[in-house]
Amino acid sequence: MNPPLPLAPARRFELIFLFGALTVFTPIAIDMYLPGLPAIAREFHSPIGVIEHSLASYFLGVAVGQAVIGPVSDRYGRRLPLLVGLGLYILGSAGCALSRDPFSLDLARFIQATGGCAGSVLARACVRDIFPPGEAARIFAQMLMILAVSPLFAPLFGGWLLLVGSWRDLFWIQAALCALAALAIFWRLPESHPGSDRPIHPVAVARDYWAIARDRRFLGYVLASTLSGGGLYVYLTGWPHVVIDMFGVPPQYFGFTFLLNGVGLIIVSQTTARLLHHRPAPRLLAIALAAQAFCGAMTLLFGWMGWGGLYGILPWIFLYMSLIGAVNPTASGLALMGFGSSAGMASALMGLLVYGGGTLASLLMGAFTPTTPVPMAALICLCGLCAMAANHFWSAPVLEPAAPNR
Repeated sequence: MNPPLPLAPARRFELIFLFGALTVFTPIAIDMYLPGLPAIAREFHSPIGVIEHSLASYFLGVAVGQAVIGPVSDRYGRRLPLLVGLGLYILGSAGCALSRDPFSLDLARFIQATGGCAGSVLARACVRDIFPPGEAARIFAQMLMILAVSPLFAPLFGGWLLLVGSWRDLFWIQAALCALAALAIFWRLPESHPGSDRPIHPVAVARDYWAIARDRRFLGYVLASTLSGGGLYVYLTGWPHVVIDMFGVPPQYFGFTFLLNGVGLIIVSQTTARLLHHRPAPRLLAIALAAQAFCGAMTLLFGWMGWGGLYGILPWIFLYMSLIGAVNPTASGLALMGFGSSAGMASALMGLLVYGGGTLASLLMGAFTPTTPVPMAALICLCGLCAMAANHFWSAPVLEPAAPNR
């Protein structure tokens, strides 16, 4: 594999924007249809918890898809697997729009997710291919600014669209946006990885994944990121029910409760990108996780006591979710720092663990049909505390982990 080459500022900006755009399809697929969950439940005559399983199905599809896309991209390059993945996303989006019952919706969401995850996995892998290893965390933080636009507009757009159309229209729009992105990838994304002779037999792939997972440094940072992100998936699953059903907010206004989270992600991620120029990344990660755990605890306290109702827990939710803008890019950059030709598999394994944890968190939240915000707040608090504890007690002494190469 060739070493990263210097890029002209305009081309560097273009690539960062393109990689950031590739990461938005998963959050768009999640955020845009959240205001429609109660409407889907009514149309299918199903409890809200059954419809919330479509979120868990999506998270599961992302986890499974990443396990496949990583080794395939390390073997055959990045461009072709990425284009195939975007095609699956379009197919799954159409299947969601045409679904007639909760099972068909869950199945279509799974297909949509297996394709959409290619964008996130291969965007991270391409960053590791093209840019120097020490820049990865800063590039990820800059990409996160684009990713943060999704929670700003997707739920709001979805809620207002429900006034003039059906929840099915949300999925047709997702398919159209993905088709436009596929055209941009075809014309503007270079092949950043020439491929290798790495076998993709299931036994060989499992062996290579195990070699990466045994790296204490990699797994330590990914574990902290997974537990921290678990709070996000609990929030995504439980928040529509809390806001629309418990506090009586109309679906078209639901998106406003997401606006601050997007602003917070942008501010925190860009501040993190600047701080990483002259602050050690492990220390920044520890501070962010401690602050996140505190915010989770305050969410539970205000939810338990009922102080301020929706407006009492909203600021603490905002702070917890905003701090993901520091935790996610920093942990990702540290985890991938020592991987070169295996960046695709390492990125995929990281996504597999993060979304696998998200699937479990979403299923756990979906198991409740709560009448108060306390179950959601308690799970968010638990995720924050466990993430902080994992980062504190899981030592990672290896500076440059070895990656399996063939």
